[in-house]
Amino acid sequence: METGLYLYCIRLKCNEKIEVLRTISGDEKIQLLPFMDLEAVISEVSLAEFSSAEIQKKAEEDLEWIKGKAQIHEEVIEQAMRTSDSVILPVIPMQFGVIFKTREKLQETLYINLDKFRKSLEFLAGRQEWGVKAYMDQKAFEVFLANGNEELLARKKEAEALPKGLSFFAKKRVAATIDEIKEKELAKIISEIYESLAESGVSLKKAKILDKDFTLMTEEMILNGFYLIEESRLNEFKGKTEEFREKFTLQGIKIEMSGPWPSYHFI
Repeated sequence: METGLYLYCIRLKCNEKIEVLRTISGDEKIQLLPFMDLEAVISEVSLAEFSSAEIQKKAEEDLEWIKGKAQIHEEVIEQAMRTSDSVILPVIPMQFGVIFKTREKLQETLYINLDKFRKSLEFLAGRQEWGVKAYMDQKAFEVFLANGNEELLARKKEAEALPKGLSFFAKKRVAATIDEIKEKELAKIISEIYESLAESGVSLKKAKILDKDFTLMTEEMILNGFYLIEESRLNEFKGKTEEFREKFTLQGIKIEMSGPWPSYHFI
C-alpha cells in the first residue's frame, strides 16, 4: 500500500509528545518531523484512501466520513497545542486534507515557507484564539422590548389608535416602523458586544452567522466572533463576556465563549 504524510499543523520544536486516541487513518501513531527549529505534526495515510479525487468523492457521497475525519484532524491539532503542564503552544493549523507523498516534499515546503512560519508562530506566541457566539430567543427579545422600549411602546399605541377603516398599507407602514426599532436595538446590542470585547483583544474576526440546522440550537445565532487575546488579558476578556451574559440574559440573548482554538482566523 502506497502511503503519504498527512499534515495537521506546524509548531516550534519542543519536547512535548502528543497523545491521541486516533489519527486520521485510525491508528495512534502521531509523528513529529523536525526541520530546523520547527516540527511538523504528521501521520501516515493511504494515498488511495486520501487522494484528492477520493476526498472529493467522499464530500459528495459520504458527508459522515468527511465529518468524522475532520473531527479527528481538529482533535490532533488541539492536542498538539497543549503541554503536560497545561501551557498552550502556538501552532499553525493546516486545513483538512493536506497530504505529501514523500518526506522530501514536506521538507521542501517547510524550507520554502520557513520565514513565514517562523513569523506566524512568533506573532501567536503568548496569544490565544477564543470564540464568542450569541443566540437570540426571538419571543423573549420581543417581550423584553415590548415592556421596556419607549419608542416601541409609542409606536404600538399609535398602531392601536389607528381607525379601523385605515388602509392596509398605512397599518403596514406602522408595523414596518416597529420592526425597524427591533432591528436597531438588536444591532446596538451586537455592536456593543463585538466592540467591547475587541478592546481586550489583539484582533477580531467576524465569522459567518450560521443557521439552526448547523448550530442545532433552537435560538437564532446573531453573533459569531473570534478574538485573538493576549494571555495576560484573558481573565479580563472572560470577565467582560460573563458581564454580557448576565446583562442580556433577560433580553432572551444567550452568550457562549469557547477556546482556546487553533488560530485558523489570525494567520
